[in-house]
Amino acid sequence: MGQTITSAADMISYAGELRRTAKRAPAPELAQKMQQSANQLEKTAINQVAKAAGPRLGALLDKMV
Repeated sequence: MGQTITSAADMISYAGELRRTAKRAPAPELAQKMQQSANQLEKTAINQVAKAAGPRLGALLDKMV
């Protein structure tokens, strides 16, 4: 069995690996599933970071703009 990915950085990294692997996938259906998994993993990572930042997230975004 696989391991559970818990850190946002690892999630983003693995999502990138999924995208690169999807480009080489032999079947379009497999590539599509891998892309969907990468999208979901990135969304989960972003949500995890947003929850950790909490109320400071707005201030951080204001500084970036």
